Amino acid sequence: MERRTFVKGVAATSLLGLATSTVEAKKHTKPVSNSNTLKGKEFFLEINYTSVNLSGKNAVATTVNGQISGPTLVWQEGDTVTLHVTNKLKVSSSIHWHGIILPYKMDGVPGITFDGIDPGTTFTYTFKVKQHGTYWYHSHSGFQEQTGVYGSIVILPKKKEPF
Repeated sequence: MERRTFVKGVAATSLLGLATSTVEAKKHTKPVSNSNTLKGKEFFLEINYTSVNLSGKNAVATTVNGQISGPTLVWQEGDTVTLHVTNKLKVSSSIHWHGIILPYKMDGVPGITFDGIDPGTTFTYTFKVKQHGTYWYHSHSGFQEQTGVYGSIVILPKKKEPF
């Protein structure tokens, strides 16, 4: 096992213990994507509890589509993207699109730009992609980011890079 893999497992398992003492893992009632990369203009993301074993000890994580980290989202600069985020947790959730230029109501910060995503509901984020580069998304609710609700965003440039 590589040192980096070991350290990531220890850190993730330690953080999971903070937020999982009273949470029970739920089985998914529908299949979720196991794809590590999602491309396109419309995305379906599900935040849920998932049983994990990162270092030999069972724990419960909060995940996006059953994954830690959530799937990498690949967008195209200039496209309008639509992201349907369903919250299957017992508590409110959110997704913040870190570093993305977008309308403030799509920013995903509960109590500031929107009310959050209540348990059992879906919030749809829609915005035009105005930049390119590598970014990330994460929850702004409780310790959900630390327990697994995060992922990468790759935005392909509209025009070819000059190098």
